[in-house]
Amino acid sequence: MADIIIDPTTGISIRELSGRDGSDSADNNTGNRRWLVRGSSDPIACRTVLVAYAGNISLYSYDGLGLKSMSWNLYPEGGPDAWEFSANYDFTPEPGEFTVSIDTTGATVNTQLAYAQTEFPATNETAIDYGDSINVDAQGNPQGVEKIIPSLKLNIRATIRESNFTTALAYAKTIASVTGKVNDATFLTFDRGELLFLGATGDIITNSDPVLNFSFEASPNITNETIGTVTGIDKLGWEYIWFDFKQKQDTATSLKTTVARAAYVSQVYDFADFTDLFIGV
Repeated sequence: MADIIIDPTTGISIRELSGRDGSDSADNNTGNRRWLVRGSSDPIACRTVLVAYAGNISLYSYDGLGLKSMSWNLYPEGGPDAWEFSANYDFTPEPGEFTVSIDTTGATVNTQLAYAQTEFPATNETAIDYGDSINVDAQGNPQGVEKIIPSLKLNIRATIRESNFTTALAYAKTIASVTGKVNDATFLTFDRGELLFLGATGDIITNSDPVLNFSFEASPNITNETIGTVTGIDKLGWEYIWFDFKQKQDTATSLKTTVARAAYVSQVYDFADFTDLFIGV
């Protein structure tokens, strides 16, 4: 049985109940502890004594986690002066700090040009030279193939200093205005154009430092890239690249085939100043 603490002034006793628990996940770690506090029909009086002995029972920390919330109910079969207090714990960064969880599951994109391609003609047939075009249909149009490309998803759990913004709603509007945009300068080590902000979740409470979850996805910039026969391609991470094709006659078969004529890089996301989110400051 756990040790019992008895407050000499009020006579209220504290005993931790068995059954500490917790969980680990990619997003967050949590824990729970419970105490039986007995000696008063007033739960506030019991809570006051529990808090007074916080140092003795390590109320504010558990397994490296910090106290998030505390609740209480009458203890079953304990009478009107017995209360069960439940403390919930999680990892909360200090104001101005943050934690990062990642997901590197690759994204997919349709690619119509190969880095290299080998022909294997059937017996007594001559393969059409499609160049680097992939999966060309009867009309000579490349259908391409779904390709896995590098992708880095970031979930940042940050405690934002309340002093960084004027009101909760003003900060919420700022977050909304940045959503769906890419970084206009280096941010969290990512170069300009590499980081797309997907939005944030959480509660912004007046007169407190909000703890929010910010979601980003990263895509690397490319410089002087060669795709098929198109060379010297420069593209920011979240710009979109597409190809224009032209038809030509294959000299070996006299049939029409398709080759890339040019690559086009399109800006589809606007830029924003991600320092307006106040992550890590």
